[in-house]
Amino acid sequence: MLRLAVIAALGFAGLGFVVSASAEDSPEQRQVSVTGTYHSNYDDVKLSQDGNRVYGTYVCCGGGTIEGKIVEGRTIKYVWRQPTGWGLGVWTIERGRLDGTWGTGQNETSGGRWDLTIVKPKSQLAK
Repeated sequence: MLRLAVIAALGFAGLGFVVSASAEDSPEQRQVSVTGTYHSNYDDVKLSQDGNRVYGTYVCCGGGTIEGKIVEGRTIKYVWRQPTGWGLGVWTIERGRLDGTWGTGQNETSGGRWDLTIVKPKSQLAK
């Protein structure tokens, strides 16, 4: 069975996500940064965020890429791609981690769990 090598393991181990907001911002307008390096149940993942877009790479299964979008404030919907296949997935942004699933083709859950824990948030990445 095709194993997912998705680098969107956005979990924080004891660290919080960076949230930028003003007093007037609604919950939907508050921006959460998921940029960083993560460990996951499918090896290491690196994610970068540009606005509500999320891009990344992962090591598992020969390596691959992740492209996604933050929707509804705390949900990331993404597409993973690697030389042997592609699929969809979804993560929920939680304090210090990304919890979710991946699937093959148009299915977001057929592959199982894909949970990430942050190793290095954006603030600790080498400049």
